[in-house]
Amino acid sequence: MEGKKSDTQVNKEAINWDLTQIVAKDQFESLYQEIETSIIEFSRFKSLLSPKITVDDFQKILQSDNQISKNFSKISAFVSLQLATNIKNAEARTLQSKLDSLSIKINDATLFFSHWLKGLESKDQGTEILDDVNAKRLFDESNQYKFTLNYVRSKAKHSLSEKEEKIIHRKDTTGIEVVTELYTMITNDYEYNFHVEGQEPVLIKNQQELLKHVHSNDPKEREAAYTALFTPYKQHKDKMFMIYSAVARDWAEESKLRNYEESIDMRNSANKIDRAAINTLLQVCRNNKELFQNFFKIKAQKLGLDKLRRYDLYAPLNSKQSTHTFAEAKKIVFDSFNSFWPDFEEKAKSIIDNGHLDSHPKEDKRGGAFCMSINENVAPYVMTNFDGTNRAISTLAHELGHAVHDLHTNHLPFSVSHAPLPLCETASTFAEMVVFEALLTAAASSEEKQALLMEKIASSYATIIRQNYFILFEIEAHKLLQNGASQQDLNDAYFKLLEEQFGDSVELNGDFAYEWSYIPHIFHSPFYCYAYNFGELLSLSLYATYKKEGAEIFLPKLETLLKAGGSEDPAKILQSIGIDITDEKFWQGGFTIIEDWVSQLE
Repeated sequence: MEGKKSDTQVNKEAINWDLTQIVAKDQFESLYQEIETSIIEFSRFKSLLSPKITVDDFQKILQSDNQISKNFSKISAFVSLQLATNIKNAEARTLQSKLDSLSIKINDATLFFSHWLKGLESKDQGTEILDDVNAKRLFDESNQYKFTLNYVRSKAKHSLSEKEEKIIHRKDTTGIEVVTELYTMITNDYEYNFHVEGQEPVLIKNQQELLKHVHSNDPKEREAAYTALFTPYKQHKDKMFMIYSAVARDWAEESKLRNYEESIDMRNSANKIDRAAINTLLQVCRNNKELFQNFFKIKAQKLGLDKLRRYDLYAPLNSKQSTHTFAEAKKIVFDSFNSFWPDFEEKAKSIIDNGHLDSHPKEDKRGGAFCMSINENVAPYVMTNFDGTNRAISTLAHELGHAVHDLHTNHLPFSVSHAPLPLCETASTFAEMVVFEALLTAAASSEEKQALLMEKIASSYATIIRQNYFILFEIEAHKLLQNGASQQDLNDAYFKLLEEQFGDSVELNGDFAYEWSYIPHIFHSPFYCYAYNFGELLSLSLYATYKKEGAEIFLPKLETLLKAGGSEDPAKILQSIGIDITDEKFWQGGFTIIEDWVSQLE
């Protein structure tokens, strides 16, 4: 039988975003033409390139480059957001095809400037190479661009020739990006046969709806939800393997061409984070897996089980789960933000008030949630799939936290405004902490507090240890695929890491060997996931500092971090507020709060 539409799909509280604030009706073509004109004009700057170029002329080129990127971001976001709420939008797909072509034109027209900044030889033999002395002269006068310019130049050894870079950009735009979008289209069409033992099967057409049952009070429902979830991934395992193999091998081959020692180094470079810091993070998280294994044993006792099954990881403690209207959720989030920092609430509230949120699930809408930055003149847009749970409130806070971070950077030029991925998760996870503490304080009974703690620790596991092991899997998978690994090899590698992750605390079912194929980030953005454990542990540490120092001392530090965006070295920004991301003790400090939560449960 076919499942009914959920309440959230027909909820009268649902709000849709207003995309005309990005590109007004019928303005797409004119903005497209404006960009095409700009890139033709940009090519004329080539005649100005000389080590002796004046600072004024150099600034004009930087500003022109920034304006092209800024305008392209507008029309790209306009199309991407349409597809997010309707993946089958044919008109938007046509526009996306035009944007792909425009992206190639922009790259072709501006690549000469990027190579010149790096001190690389241009195919145009009439252009003199920029030497270190003059690079310093120009970069030192570039204010907000200074760090990025120096960083780009320092990574010159990872650049290829202009011709090779153009080929790679074409390959990405018309090849691997299409492959990953195919993954999204295939998985978005999955239907789930949800069959609880003793009940009639239900066909669920929305993954978000299915995943609600992972948090059910009924152990049979939890098992049925996971069984239904993995069934289509198993049925299409050859397609999933072929797509992932293409993505991982493409990434690995490009990283070798760019002279990176390991595949993950290409992501570290893009994130402007040193490998040593990430290796320290990964190892400290790996060393703390027993903390969560202990938690799973405690949870099993409280649920009256001898041992948790993997199906039971997110089982609620209390028999009656809290549900909230969207109005209630907004009030909880805004009140929490206000008590922490009124500016935080004001910025978050402006996102919803100005029509920049799409709130509830609907047919053909993508699952999950995100915040998309546009540029310094257009506030970010947020998508959620609100379903009334405490988790949905936390997600709303998380994505609005991203938006608040972006709004703090609107004084910066677009090309240096967005913080590197690990720092991107700071405000969002901090926002979650603020809301969690408010919910915990407002809890009416010890049982309710215990249930909230249980849910929060499980969430921290998912954000820290689970994401950490995704990265460990990716590191191994990229190596395996370079040596001709099979789909079964990837399953075996993933399951082995699950066994290490859970030890003897959780009973594993073989279906979870297919779980890697259900993780969209490893397809769309290899090695992205350490941004989550980085952000969570950083935020936990910052939150502990906030509680110790108080708002008057702490908030200026947080504001410094948020306002920096991508205009400064992430490690140095953090050092300026007393954080050393290469120090194991710093990362370990983030676990002390979780240890305290577990102790409260015990």
